[in-house]
Amino acid sequence: MAHTFPRARPARTASFAALILLATALVSLTASRADAAPAAVSLPGTFDSEIGCSGDWQPDCPRAQLAPRSDGRWAAAFALPGGSYEYKVAIDNGWTENYGAGGAAGGANLSVTVPAGGASVAFVYDPATHLVDSSVRPVVTGVGDYQSELGCGADWAPTCTTTTLQDPDGDGVSTYTTTAIPAGAWNTKVTVGQSWTENYGAGGAAGGANIGFTVPADGATTTFSYDSATHLTTVRSTAPAATPTMLGAVYSPTGTTFRLWSPDSSDVSVSVGGAAHPMTPVALSGYSAVYQAVVGGDLKDQAYQFSVGGTAVRDPYAQMVRPGTTQGVVVDTAAVAPTGGSRAPRPALAAREDSVVYELSVRDFTVDPSSGVDPAKRGKFLGLVQTGTTTAGGARTGIDHLKELGVTTVQLMPSFDFGSTLPNWGYDPVDYNVPEEQYSQFSSPEDRIREFKDMVDGFHRNGIRVVMDVVYNHTYDKNVFGGITGKYYTPNDLSATGNSIDDGNPMVSRMIRDSLEHWVRDYDVDGFRFDLAGVHRYSSVSAWADYLNTAYPDRNLLLYGEPWSAAADPQEAQKVRYGTVPALAPAHVGVFNGVYRDAIRGGTDDDVMAYMGGSGNPGAIAFGMRGSPTDAKSTAVLSDLWSPAFAYDPEQTMNYASIHDNLNLYDKITYSGASGGAAGTAGRIDRFAVGMVLTSQGIPVIAEGDEFLRSKAVGGDYTTAKNSYDAPDTVNAIRWGDKTANAAVFRYYRDAVALRRAAPALRLTGWDAVHSQMTAQVDGSVVVGRIASDAAAPTSYDTVVVDNPTGSTYTVALPPGTWTKVLDGDGAASATGDTACAGLAVTVFRRN
Repeated sequence: MAHTFPRARPARTASFAALILLATALVSLTASRADAAPAAVSLPGTFDSEIGCSGDWQPDCPRAQLAPRSDGRWAAAFALPGGSYEYKVAIDNGWTENYGAGGAAGGANLSVTVPAGGASVAFVYDPATHLVDSSVRPVVTGVGDYQSELGCGADWAPTCTTTTLQDPDGDGVSTYTTTAIPAGAWNTKVTVGQSWTENYGAGGAAGGANIGFTVPADGATTTFSYDSATHLTTVRSTAPAATPTMLGAVYSPTGTTFRLWSPDSSDVSVSVGGAAHPMTPVALSGYSAVYQAVVGGDLKDQAYQFSVGGTAVRDPYAQMVRPGTTQGVVVDTAAVAPTGGSRAPRPALAAREDSVVYELSVRDFTVDPSSGVDPAKRGKFLGLVQTGTTTAGGARTGIDHLKELGVTTVQLMPSFDFGSTLPNWGYDPVDYNVPEEQYSQFSSPEDRIREFKDMVDGFHRNGIRVVMDVVYNHTYDKNVFGGITGKYYTPNDLSATGNSIDDGNPMVSRMIRDSLEHWVRDYDVDGFRFDLAGVHRYSSVSAWADYLNTAYPDRNLLLYGEPWSAAADPQEAQKVRYGTVPALAPAHVGVFNGVYRDAIRGGTDDDVMAYMGGSGNPGAIAFGMRGSPTDAKSTAVLSDLWSPAFAYDPEQTMNYASIHDNLNLYDKITYSGASGGAAGTAGRIDRFAVGMVLTSQGIPVIAEGDEFLRSKAVGGDYTTAKNSYDAPDTVNAIRWGDKTANAAVFRYYRDAVALRRAAPALRLTGWDAVHSQMTAQVDGSVVVGRIASDAAAPTSYDTVVVDNPTGSTYTVALPPGTWTKVLDGDGAASATGDTACAGLAVTVFRRN
């Protein structure tokens, strides 16, 4: 938890002086645009009218836009009739920056010739060279008895461009998606070249039989896919998700239903469009004391204001708001498609223990110019997923850095609407279902929603899952919900903010569950980290997780939190604590392992290092290495609520040596007196600490910047570094030059992550595996773990991990067989027959 204190939220308006500075910055930005990555790339040319633009040579035409690819290039495919065309590349939807033949700025027009009959032309633009590649492929059309339903002049029409399948990434697979085919049974084939001369049907046969498919309901999403190598066509149609029963503003084009929980007052109304509408009680399954009004007409993007007892109150379910007010905005989040029209595939996760989590702040990660991120995107949602960014020295930054590091998951620090102004980490929520506007480049509701979805998609396209840090334990202040009812809040202050949330009230618990589902269903996120989960009842957390895992069984959601609160709790036995974690195992909920963290590093803010500094308790390290398992195979609540033996399943322990709170890892090390930088003792201790985290059973968490010795103790100010939740960018911003300066440390992190992901023995899944396939023994102060990957041969150890906190080399006795040292204190190794384990280091051996 980041410690924040309620205070008035200032209006976000720019002073005259600030506007002058902004204008100056824009002039400077224009002068250097050629060196910045583009925000948009389009192809204005003589074919624009052929692809649906209102005329030719239109750089801002939405249909002429290219889309960014994961390799940093921009691409799109356009179905063009036969003929010769000219075009250029336009940057950011205007002519200020444009490129022509040979990649020359303002150069001659480019040209492309399309053969008779038309073709799908794939264009790929490289922002580094400003060159454009184009490939001409015959147009693939989905033809069938449904085409007239989509606006074609007739069915079975190969020349209708509405049903053209496109292949923007050039992989030979063309697709087309629509929601406009009515429910029913239909038939299709594909034609190539906009004629019947070449067509393919069932089984990919040339001239083959029609392909039948069924659309289960109106509005279903139907996707046609054609593989040019096999000529196989597949059609998938998925019924739209049922509109959930929920509170707030439930939009439809003909009317919006407004609902609010008001257990204390029947004087409830909603104002929209200048008119107030009284709300009356309504019975809804799963809810109580709900008041409702249905207001006719298309209210999309209109502001609305709830009122209880004559007092204006915010909508706890609002999906968009007017910043700095209590007004909601009517939107349909689920209906806003990400750029490109559909969601990117979610990265696969076979077991939760396969995760390597990286915590970051949306602002801190990219706000510094050294990130290489476009100025407009720095500190914003889309800055996190801009590819192709580097430092001035060429080191990868941003999402490319995360891919290079090898993490599977990002944990985003609070990203929903919070009460403080930047810079601040945002642990003071106001609107739980709204993306924070200070992290957005846009003002219109749909654009802000799409932006967050594009961010999630960007991570997914790059193989990274997204976990949100959620703060349901308290609000910015009691005015957030207090005007509705005091029943939102606990009688005791459990969060040290004076406004802790009471999920013991069924309607408050339901609000939290509905909010969680909103982010999973509508934004496609992959899990949640619960700030101060110890404020919550473990029965509530279990119910939320059970619901989500049942409703979204394919997600393998990561759900975990802090098993402590910030104050004494008279109902502690009912709350999330180490001792109640076994009862959360069936719901796949884990917690941060603060006991193991302290055993590794010592106190969070003191100047005494524990095991990583050469002292501490080796028995606690051995136990943490095994994933802190329960003694008995039982999901019963433990008698000791603070027992360190809490994990029924390894997925329940989140292992870490550093997180956003308190001194980060390198500052803890230097504050405790170690020195020498990356090449000295301090750097070695850093690698030793994270090596233990990455070679222990459970799920490892890395804090942003630790992988290159990030320091927040600017000018030796460790006091600010201990609690930097609202410190300026000079303290919290990631300075990417550290990656180059401390490259050896980064390589170690990268190598240790790669080893973990390649070694099943480091990712055991289940109580039985930990107890039967692993031992961890203490030899003096050295800890030796022996692990078998094969459950059928539980004592045939194939991996040995040695944690040596001493200043001397330790020689380990390995089980029979031929062994190779694969990790030492400097990173990846490959030494067969070498059993030496250096001091202040983790050494890993694998049997050949």
